[in-house]
Amino acid sequence: MLLLVTGASGSGKSTILASLARRFPAERVTCAEFDSIGVPAGADTGWRHEAVEHWVQHAVGEQLQGRHFILFGQVPVGELLAAPSAGRLDGIAACLLHCSLAARRERLIARGKREDELPDHLAFGRWFYGHMTDPAYQPEVIKVRTGVPMRWDRWSDWTAGDQRWSFEVIDTGALTPGQTADGVATWIEATLAGGLPSIRLTDG
Repeated sequence: MLLLVTGASGSGKSTILASLARRFPAERVTCAEFDSIGVPAGADTGWRHEAVEHWVQHAVGEQLQGRHFILFGQVPVGELLAAPSAGRLDGIAACLLHCSLAARRERLIARGKREDELPDHLAFGRWFYGHMTDPAYQPEVIKVRTGVPMRWDRWSDWTAGDQRWSFEVIDTGALTPGQTADGVATWIEATLAGGLPSIRLTDG
């Protein structure tokens, strides 16, 4: 299974990866950060689609070895489901780390973002939350034609409330990194135990 821990910049993803990686035995679960493959200058939507497919293929490889794979990154779940090789996965689940605009703004400034850079980051954070809660929310943001044969048809007719589009949301605004890690670990354990929903695509 591929488990995605996602969210817009400032939501708290990168601060918990190392902690979570230590919580699960490597022979059962492996973890990686989306950008660890290197982000080229001028990376665009086409590059991101290629990178998503790369990580899905990696997850398939881990699956063949009997391991689950946790991917941390700013990856819209619609892109993950549309990746060409996603149909080969036994299951896909996602957890969105989310926070208020005020909390995100404070975190981005602490990271050194300039005031003129903030509007785009904050707007993308709003879109990210809308996308994770409703597949029909401005899908044109990611449904861009590139060189990767993305399978948007897998979910393009789904609407808000569809049980297949069901993902965990953790509000990290008032949480410490340790508390966020605890929440994500609980979600991972419950998902792997079959207690929380995951998506199994049927076109693989």
